[in-house]
Amino acid sequence: MLQRAYDVLEPLFIEQVLPSKGHGLLASPEQWNPLLETLPEAVREKVTKEWSNPKCNSTPAEKWEGILTHISAYLNGTKKATGKTAKIGENKEREKIEQWKYQTVFRYTYPRLDINVSKMRNHLLKSPFCVHPKTGRVCVPIQAEDIDSFDPFVVPTLGQLMQELDDFERKHQGDHESEKQIRSSLPNWKKTSLKGYFEPFVKKFLDPLQKGIRSQERDAVEREAAMTGDF
Repeated sequence: MLQRAYDVLEPLFIEQVLPSKGHGLLASPEQWNPLLETLPEAVREKVTKEWSNPKCNSTPAEKWEGILTHISAYLNGTKKATGKTAKIGENKEREKIEQWKYQTVFRYTYPRLDINVSKMRNHLLKSPFCVHPKTGRVCVPIQAEDIDSFDPFVVPTLGQLMQELDDFERKHQGDHESEKQIRSSLPNWKKTSLKGYFEPFVKKFLDPLQKGIRSQERDAVEREAAMTGDF
């Protein structure tokens, strides 16, 4: 399972974590030195010497491959040196080094679960339109095409929505009675900035979901009618 996960995640790790356009893990000495500290000393010294050469112009992806090459050479060298009589401690150290690449990739790319979200009922941020207890921000659904441009710091807060409701009512205080009746029939979310999040949610998720449920119910009724002959 972990090997399959690694095969999927390593290309993303190389593309999105290593270069400066991503997390920049291997984009500068300040960023890669902490990573090199996790390598065996012999490997770290060779990699550091190689990368500190003024003529070295390898890309972050090439640097990653270089680390793996040095690790492989190091493991082959220790295997020849120890032979079949390696001690338990040496075997454990070897296993740790063999797992280094997996642990590194998983550390930066593997999906993580927050235990508190699962065990504590006040952690409901995955539910649309609930409110964060500390920031007061409303959890809003977003569309796939908006992910790159989404800014969580402009999401409306509960206080902001209350103010928008008051402003809406104040703005329409002088409306005629018929206009007031129409306005009173509007759901509150249509009177606030929540409208920009709620309308796409209804149109692209709730309406198709309801349509699918009705279609399933209709198919079930038709199947039952076909079996009983009650058309």
